[in-house]
Amino acid sequence: MEKFIKYENLYIAILFFLIISVVFYFLPGNIKNNFYIGFVTFFVGCFIIYLYIRQKIDYKRDAAIIILQEIRRAEDIISDYKQSGNYQFAKKIIATNNWNKNIHLFVGAGDLDLNPEELDKISDLYSNGEYLDSLIKEISSITLNNEIEIDKKVLEVQLKYQSQQQISLEGSTYPIAQVTDAPKIITVPSIRPVWKNRLDIISFKLNPIYDSTIVSKLKKIAKLK
Repeated sequence: MEKFIKYENLYIAILFFLIISVVFYFLPGNIKNNFYIGFVTFFVGCFIIYLYIRQKIDYKRDAAIIILQEIRRAEDIISDYKQSGNYQFAKKIIATNNWNKNIHLFVGAGDLDLNPEELDKISDLYSNGEYLDSLIKEISSITLNNEIEIDKKVLEVQLKYQSQQQISLEGSTYPIAQVTDAPKIITVPSIRPVWKNRLDIISFKLNPIYDSTIVSKLKKIAKLK
């Protein structure tokens, strides 16, 4: 029974062809030529329509597979942040965005189409993921520049200290061993970065959808379920 359902369209096409062949056989000779031309035209037209529909179904299936992968990746990265409190600068949440390009494929009234609320939830994940990516990129640039400036200042302080030590040693009447004062280390209390609150607000407000009915529909479209 399952095999019949799987090849249902093929069986219908074969049955249709057999019926047409029988009808053609019993037709009078004077109208066979016209019937044959009409049949060929009709058959070619149906075949083109079938190819178009088949291609559209396959394209939708392939898009669903990629979107499922993007959703899983995005939610895994956000979940890691919720546990560790850090995003990896080199790892984008939305590496590719196939949802914006293919959202029209999932709009409709069919059983496997998504309703407006489901469409919005997926769109929210993508839009928030892309915003987080842009924010992380800015943070990466800021922290890199800060680290460069800090290294420069540390180097300047070290050079200045060495220069002062050299001057003190040259003008001192005491043995060199006595002039060994080390620079004092100043501890600055850590301050919560201003962007941390924003990352938290966006990341923690996103509810996972990978185990929801939304993704179940996508899996059926992708023929993974």
